[in-house]
Amino acid sequence: MEFKQSLAQRIIIAFALMSALVAGAFAFGIVATVHLVEERLISAVLGGDLQRLLRMDSVSDWSHRPRPDQLFYFSGGRDDFELPKDLRHLNAGFHEVFRDQLSYHAMVEVVDGRHYVLLQDQSDFEERERVLFAVVVVGFVLSLVLAVILGWLLARRVMAPVIRLARQVRHRDQLLGLAPPLAPDYAADEVGQLAVAFDDTLGRLRDALTRERLFTSDVSHELRTPLMVLATSCELLMENPGLDSRARNQVERIARATEEMRELVKTFLMLARAQRDEGAVASKATLREVADDLIGVWRDTVE
Repeated sequence: MEFKQSLAQRIIIAFALMSALVAGAFAFGIVATVHLVEERLISAVLGGDLQRLLRMDSVSDWSHRPRPDQLFYFSGGRDDFELPKDLRHLNAGFHEVFRDQLSYHAMVEVVDGRHYVLLQDQSDFEERERVLFAVVVVGFVLSLVLAVILGWLLARRVMAPVIRLARQVRHRDQLLGLAPPLAPDYAADEVGQLAVAFDDTLGRLRDALTRERLFTSDVSHELRTPLMVLATSCELLMENPGLDSRARNQVERIARATEEMRELVKTFLMLARAQRDEGAVASKATLREVADDLIGVWRDTVE
């Protein structure tokens, strides 16, 4: 499928797509890096808290208690510290646990076959992630808008010499022999090379028009003499009283054709002499006048 966008629109689209790719890569990298670093930090903090809890003298006499946002369970624990069934399958290490529509970061330690699990509510972590995601999305959208604006300004600047060159080439005076060349007005870049190509093409067109004009003028001048001979011969034949009606009609047809040819040669000469003034070669005639002329030419043949 061929796209119909202009060159300026293609520049804007390419600029926007490039900016979207770069901004998207940066946004993904920022989100992934922050998420990874924050998980590593939380994992280290939870691991330290769990090791602190494991250094208790005894289960009944704790020197440290979990923080308010933490839940501590272990195998064989009493009351609220008993390890729930949904946590018994966790291996040692860092995990994410979802319970009752809430999410927790979990650190699991296995000592002498006993499982120790420390949970910490990650609502604050998720809130920070949502804020970070919103900031990244807003930055991505703003970068796209800025890319479109910069692409539009860049397209205008890049396309200005091309549009100027198109206007100069479109102007009819460029076909005249006295028209100045286009290339000196442009830098030696791609647009300058295009201007040089246009100069070469316009030069060949001027040469072709000059040759055509000279040929038309020469042919028209050369045709005037035999046409004059034909017209004179027809006049002499018409004065001959010995011609019958049929021969006289044929001579009249030859005289009319000769006159039409003379008008055509006259038109060719006017075209050859025309330079800029189109009104010099333009003739005005009504449709009735043209029809009457054609009827006069073809009347005998039709009858």
